[in-house]
Amino acid sequence: MPSISTIKNEREFYRDFYSLINVLKTIAAQQFHSLERKMQTYDEFTETVESFFTMMDVSAIAHPFVNPKETAPLGIVAITSDRGLLGGLNHRVMTSAFGYMENSQNQLIVVGQQGHNYVYGTNVFYKGFIVGEDDQRYVRALELRDYVIEEVLAGRIGPVKVFYPYATSIQVQKVMELDLLPCTKWPEKDGAKWDGYGEDILLESYPGDLAEYLIYLLLGQRFFEILQFSRLAEFAARTVHLEDSVEKIKKIDKQLQQKYFRARHEVVDQQMRELFAARILYADEN
Repeated sequence: MPSISTIKNEREFYRDFYSLINVLKTIAAQQFHSLERKMQTYDEFTETVESFFTMMDVSAIAHPFVNPKETAPLGIVAITSDRGLLGGLNHRVMTSAFGYMENSQNQLIVVGQQGHNYVYGTNVFYKGFIVGEDDQRYVRALELRDYVIEEVLAGRIGPVKVFYPYATSIQVQKVMELDLLPCTKWPEKDGAKWDGYGEDILLESYPGDLAEYLIYLLLGQRFFEILQFSRLAEFAARTVHLEDSVEKIKKIDKQLQQKYFRARHEVVDQQMRELFAARILYADEN
């Protein structure tokens, strides 16, 4: 068994480590609640843009944003974090994304350093982006949108799927799968359908050009919201992961405490035995 001084030093180390992890957990929880209050979604903007498609004969539009070629490779966007301590959340995102990489023609787009680390060492070619600081999220969303649009218009990819972490609460996070393109895969709301042109609709632009512009506007906003949701899930996952670490440290400290008391008892017992043996020896000599 380790000596008392060794066990005592270990307990001091884990107590300091506990304090550090507890502070990091508190910071992560505060960041989660702060971002949750600040988050902005633009549902009215989204509904307004999507409403234009109810007035268009989408099925007849020959545009890769609407009707991509059946042979076009799939574009897969995986949103991860730049930092770790998320308890495997980044790994779950990348595992979901890699489930569509059996076709070597599909293109992988990875956002976040942790996703880069996952792909590193594999034979998978990918395009990488770094998330950066919180004030860079909107700029990064536009960069991501521009790259995806360029690849789709060039015919290098067709449909686009996005995988990203989403926090339903600070305790529960899941991986979301979103069909970003073609727009015909967007969910219909309130029973709305694309019914074709109405008699009072006058088109001054080609339907394909109109659809391209509307989708261009919407994709930037959607990527921005996705990056916000991902950041919120990052704080939530980090809080849960650090809370688990705190509980593990408590368990280790309890085990060390038991070892410490056992070691002290053994030392006391040994000292008492030696004392009684010395007294007996002294009494026999007298």
